Order: sequence, then structure tokens, then C-alpha cells
Amino acid sequence: MICFFALNAGQETNAQETKQTMADAAQAMDVCRKVPKADRDEMVGEQVTRAWLATAPGAAAEKQDKSNLLRSMVDTYSKAMQKDGQLIAMGCSQGVLDRVQNLNWSPFHSGVNSVLRVNGMGDLIKP
Repeated sequence: MICFFALNAGQETNAQETKQTMADAAQAMDVCRKVPKADRDEMVGEQVTRAWLATAPGAAAEKQDKSNLLRSMVDTYSKAMQKDGQLIAMGCSQGVLDRVQNLNWSPFHSGVNSVLRVNGMGDLIKP
């Protein structure tokens, strides 16, 4: 019985030590804004699109221009990640968007498009 409590207390301590902070989010945002990494950027594009689609966006949301649509996706994902305590993911998604928002196409855009295509919405984001 004593071993169980000792193990449980150790797990709580580890959980507290790994709690992500807004400073972690800011650092992730800075790194993801400055350092292009194709596989990460594509994965972020896929994740933000899945989060956005999970909210069942209406026709008005789908008719936004490319820049506003991508911002809406990242904002939706960021809110979900913040709620889940995943502040590093939140910060990185914002940093990636900041870096690529003025580009016509990037791995991020490709990730967004691949998820949209699977869901029959591939025309929303095209190169």
C-alpha cells in the first residue's frame, strides 16, 4: 500500500514538472516562425485543418479568403490546444502561420490541402 502512494506521488510530481507555460508557447512560436521545417509545417497544416473541420464550419466560414481561412483554422486549433494544456503546439501553429501566410504555397498549405481533399473540400486552398 505504501508503494502505491509513493508511486502515485511521484507521478503527480512529474505531471507538475512537465506543465507547459506561456513562455514555452512563446518560445515555440518564435522557433516555428523563424525555422522552416517541411515535415513539421505540413503536420501543423494537417492538425489545424482537422481541428477546424471538427467544429463543423458553415458555408460562410468556407467562403473566406485564403488568409482569413488559414487564420481561422489556426485560431480554432490554438483554442483547442490551450484548453488541453498543449501550449507548445498552440505557439508553434501560430508561428508557422506567421511565417507562411504571405506565401502562395508551402508545406503548411500542402498539409491543409491534403486534409481538405480527403474531406471533399480541396478547392478551398489551392496553389
